[in-house]
Amino acid sequence: MHQLTHDVQQRQQFFDQLCAAWSSEYRQRGGSIHCGEGCGGCCSLVVNCSFPEALRVAGALTAEHHSRLRDRVAAIQETADRSGDLKQWLAAYRRLPEACPFLNRSAACSIYPVRPFSCRSLLSTLPPDWCVTDFSGLTNEEKHAFMAALDRTSVAFPTHYAATPQEIGQELEEATLRQMETVYGFSITGSLPWLVWLEAEYQLSRLLPEGRETVQRYLAERQLLNQFLVVIL
Repeated sequence: MHQLTHDVQQRQQFFDQLCAAWSSEYRQRGGSIHCGEGCGGCCSLVVNCSFPEALRVAGALTAEHHSRLRDRVAAIQETADRSGDLKQWLAAYRRLPEACPFLNRSAACSIYPVRPFSCRSLLSTLPPDWCVTDFSGLTNEEKHAFMAALDRTSVAFPTHYAATPQEIGQELEEATLRQMETVYGFSITGSLPWLVWLEAEYQLSRLLPEGRETVQRYLAERQLLNQFLVVIL
């Protein structure tokens, strides 16, 4: 597993270099990236990642992180168990108070150096107010104004987040999952805080050499399996 997390680190450094180059070029074309420390708007979204990425985060946890994570996981699990479909899960998770246990009191990411590709690749091309907007509550005029403001040559339409960083991040995350499958015969993906909790509290990585069925049975026996929280591929 050390090799997997080491390679994740290398991929993340590579991604950061590519993303910096893309952002510079985008600004030169007149575009703007509105992300900044303390924004925290997109941190209310569901963040999925590969298990090796979650292991990097778990390895960087402090006692305070672990305590905050423990305080959040029950609400996250309850919300997932109540959700009947993906749409309900995404909406219900966003309504959770302080859904991301890794934001500090200043709404800044406290695990920034080890954050997963899903976080690294979400770059807002519009002011951060749009990152916390409930679009279901907008009028038709407001929705049209939002659509008109989008740079359709650069965003993952119909969102205001840049497309290229997301495409690169997805490719690197998929490469991480393929590597895990090559090593263990299966891979794991799911909710970032949940996967970090499975490692921090249950040391799930120690079971990986025993195979997919053992891991699945272990989680099922402890009622830790939920389709919105962890997927074993």
